[in-house]
Amino acid sequence: MDQTSDSNVELKSTKEEPQIHVLPIDDSQDSVSAAESSGKYYESNAGDGTKATEHFITGPRLYFTLLSCVLAVFLTALDVTIVVTIFSTVGNKFNGFEKIDWLTSAYMLGVSVLCPTYGKLSIVLGRKWTLVGGIIAFEAGSLISAVAQSMNMLIGGRVIQGVGAGCVQALTQIIMTEAVPISIRSYSLSLMALTYSIATVLGPFIGGAFTSDVTWRWCFFINIPLGCVALVMLLITYRPPPPTGKVWEKLKTIDVICSILLIAGVVLILLGATFGGNEFAWKSAAVICCFLLGGICLVAFVIYNFFVSKNPLFASYIFTIPQIISVSTSGFFNYAFFLTDMTYLTVYFQVILGHSAFQSGVDLLPLIVSASISAVANGILIKKTRFVKPNHIFSGVMGVIGSALLTLIKRDTKTSTRIGYLIATGISTGFQLQSALMSCQINAPKEKTGSLIMVTTWVTFTRFLGGAVGVIFATVIFETSSRNAVSRIVRNAPEAVKQQFATEQILKVLNSPKLIKSFPQEIQNQIFDSLMDGLQNTFYFGVACACVALVTSIFGTNRRIPKDEDVVKSEEDLKHH
Repeated sequence: MDQTSDSNVELKSTKEEPQIHVLPIDDSQDSVSAAESSGKYYESNAGDGTKATEHFITGPRLYFTLLSCVLAVFLTALDVTIVVTIFSTVGNKFNGFEKIDWLTSAYMLGVSVLCPTYGKLSIVLGRKWTLVGGIIAFEAGSLISAVAQSMNMLIGGRVIQGVGAGCVQALTQIIMTEAVPISIRSYSLSLMALTYSIATVLGPFIGGAFTSDVTWRWCFFINIPLGCVALVMLLITYRPPPPTGKVWEKLKTIDVICSILLIAGVVLILLGATFGGNEFAWKSAAVICCFLLGGICLVAFVIYNFFVSKNPLFASYIFTIPQIISVSTSGFFNYAFFLTDMTYLTVYFQVILGHSAFQSGVDLLPLIVSASISAVANGILIKKTRFVKPNHIFSGVMGVIGSALLTLIKRDTKTSTRIGYLIATGISTGFQLQSALMSCQINAPKEKTGSLIMVTTWVTFTRFLGGAVGVIFATVIFETSSRNAVSRIVRNAPEAVKQQFATEQILKVLNSPKLIKSFPQEIQNQIFDSLMDGLQNTFYFGVACACVALVTSIFGTNRRIPKDEDVVKSEEDLKHH
């Protein structure tokens, strides 16, 4: 360490200058310079006074740390889709079909909007205690949802779940990134991708089993014991180096105004999209105000974050690296089409085909198997070839193919054909997560302290925001087209059918095969055809998102992952050179 670095350490510990507790932005420069002079690869330091190499874990502690992260990720990913199977049951119980979409939207909003703030908190409080707080929040939200006595209480529980899940998703990706050198990181991230793919697809399967054979409340109760296991395991086995400095002083480096402007802007725009055509007309003052105020907040965020704030939520250097922007954009649209397809495939199986919630989970098994095999294969390929770009582009190609194939699904499509359609989407999912994340991480400026966490948080934020946007806009497309089509059917139907519709909400009918089958056969066929048209419109939306994801993946980095022997694994490696 040179003289400048020594003086930084002294400033941090002297009583005369208590306000200096966070190392400056060039904390990584000494380590990077030493690594470059020795021909070694060194990632940026964490930004909390610790070295990147101090976060590497080996042996049993690594396995148990990864296991605790995987279990936490499994639960939060499971809750993205597990609620799809309880829509009809909960809507009937609480007589709240007009709010049923909020069970997904509220969760996804909570997951996405706070990701950047969690990245900052992890530097201030440390990864371990930030993640502990996220798990506790998720558990609290799960308990509230499980004992909910009204639709509003259930939605509130889902919001709290989402806030905790966002922390879990962001921090587990940071921990699984920092715990191992980049040369073998494809394995840990493949484990993450495998877990997420399986959990997301298993959601309807498990939710269906609980709803059919026990009670829908167990879709939330199940999180409590498993979450506690993950929490205890994390507390015992994960022992990262503690951040330096005083917490209170470092909290001042989190710009609250940045967070508020970003959260307000995103939430208001997505609220406008959710309200439009459902609770309010698109031209109503409520919807227009949501879009207008949301846009103003986002413009204000951009101005404040990049030109005013001394501690921006997103560092400006991220937006000067085109490879990071293109790949994170690809991740945004990839997750948008994936969640859209997942959500409305479940609707197809349950409503159009009349399958039980459990059977709809079985119907999605081809997607689970193909995604799982692909995630493992991708990790091995990245490790062996050290390339990430070809894998990422391949994911984009399969995403377009899979989404396009889903538009061919009809009411009478054979089971064997449906299986083939699902495999392509599963392959795309398995090849996406680790390819996109590692592509961005290898372009993170090594000389900028905290850049690895900043870039990882940015990719996580854009991915989950894409999921929230995709599900909300797909819901608008499906419900608007289906409702309009059914309204036309009602206008031209016999008087007896009109009277029957007058006693039921259209949205309730659209979510209940049992109610649809209570109508005359001719009306049933017309309703199912209208629903099928609505589903195909959402799948077309998925195709559009998949095409954008493919195009933007082409502009990712051409750099290769460094060889294992070329990566600095400890500060001793630098001293020896």
